[in-house]
Order: sequence, then C-alpha cells, then structure tokens
Amino acid sequence: MEPTPAAVAAYESAIPDDPRVERKKMFGAPCSFVNRQMFFGTFEGSVIARVGPARVEALAGQPGMRVFTPMEDRPWRDYVQVDAPVDLDTLKGLAAEALAWAAKLPPKAKKPKTAKRTKKTAATEE
Repeated sequence: MEPTPAAVAAYESAIPDDPRVERKKMFGAPCSFVNRQMFFGTFEGSVIARVGPARVEALAGQPGMRVFTPMEDRPWRDYVQVDAPVDLDTLKGLAAEALAWAAKLPPKAKKPKTAKRTKKTAATEE
C-alpha cells in the first residue's frame, strides 16, 4: 500500500539536511538511509523512525506513536511508527535521532549482483 500524501509531506519536511543521507524508495515508499541502513521512511499513513528498541519502548503508547509492525505479529522493535499529521518539530527530532542511531550501526554490505535469467538465455541453456 502506498504512503498517503500527508505521510510523504511529513517525511519530506523532516529529513535531516546531512550529506550522509541517501534517499531511496523501498517497496515504492520514500525512505532515507545512512551507511546502507534505513533510518527514516514512510508506511501507509505514517512515518517511521529507527531510534532503537529502548527509545521505541519509551515512545510507544504516546498519542499517535507505536512499535512499527508492518505485518501482523512481526514488529520491527527498532522503529517507532508515527501517525501523520504530526508536529513537525517532534518529527524532525525523531528523524535526527534516527540518523544518529543508524549511523552508529555497522554499514550494510552490498549484496552481490546475480545474473538475471531472461527467456532467451534460459532457452539457450537448455
């Protein structure tokens, strides 16, 4: 499910202005990465921020905030989910906190590229 315009607008207005931030899409939704680690993004009508499990536990339960659970019974305990619209200062603070948290994580290794099989190459292999 695509993010709502309100979630995208909230996300766009809160992304930290930092040269380490890399903006991409994940499953069609805008997200931000540092060292190949996702730290901030959108999900349906909300914004998610990777602030670590202790901080998520402290934030979950506040109005409009909870543990990010993209699929039933599969919580991402490092991420807090914030319903849009949200106070911009609060969201900017969470985005900066998420960037700082994720920047401390080891960089994710690039996955090796695999050769894609096309119908033509599959037919010649047989």
